[in-house]
Amino acid sequence: MRGIIIGVLVAALIIAIIVFLWPAIMAALGAVLGYWAWKQLMVANSVGEKILYGVLIGVGALVILSNLHGIVTVAIVVALIYFLTRNKRKTTNSNTFDY
Repeated sequence: MRGIIIGVLVAALIIAIIVFLWPAIMAALGAVLGYWAWKQLMVANSVGEKILYGVLIGVGALVILSNLHGIVTVAIVVALIYFLTRNKRKTTNSNTFDY
């Protein structure tokens, strides 16, 4: 009986995590899709590729906008990653001398 209760509680916890984090997961997938399509659009040569990647950018934006609740979570995670890795990035101006 105890094992059944623990199993039900674990299943409820997994379902709750998925329900609460689903908008964030979908918004992150939309952002990744839009970013990847934007990078591909910059190197595309033919008109067909440009139309395809433009449509994918629009789909990514629609996925983000349809999950507005998840945007806040994605923004917080991105800000945390940015501030944690800010000092580890290489400086852009390596030609100057530090005395």
